[in-house]
Amino acid sequence: MWGAVRLLDNSQFSERPNEEAGTPPLDPAFTFERFNEMLDEYPEKTSKGIKGFLVATGYVTPNCINGLGNAIAQDILYHARLSPKRKTKNISPDERRVLYDAINFTVADAIELGGRYDEVDLYGQKGGYIRLMDSKSAKTPCPNCGAEIQKIVYLGGACYLCPQCQN
Repeated sequence: MWGAVRLLDNSQFSERPNEEAGTPPLDPAFTFERFNEMLDEYPEKTSKGIKGFLVATGYVTPNCINGLGNAIAQDILYHARLSPKRKTKNISPDERRVLYDAINFTVADAIELGGRYDEVDLYGQKGGYIRLMDSKSAKTPCPNCGAEIQKIVYLGGACYLCPQCQN
């Protein structure tokens, strides 16, 4: 659904041609300090939950995380133990660190496993990353606490979460 391809020669490769679209989570510039600045500068921090920040719902600026979609955001929020509706302004400094680490862990895991199990690469190979929070997890036990995974609709899409673990 979202993507871009650019053909660059070696002299252009080190430039950041799409800097206005935000910082990708694997970019060296995506430090914890930069992440905190992005959260602080999020224009909808009082009205939208953390899911909106992660998937840049409604805005794409240099202060958003480039490349996260709804699917991976669900697993990130599960690992961080945060509800998608949790207001960005109410996330504590400790929770920010956990969220930052969850972003890095989840994205790296998905890449290492070749992408999601329900998508294929350019060669037709399925990925090995199995999402924790998706439509197949609804009404199943949480892998952590055993509570039933719930489906909610938020910011125009389905969200799957554990009502016990994610607050």
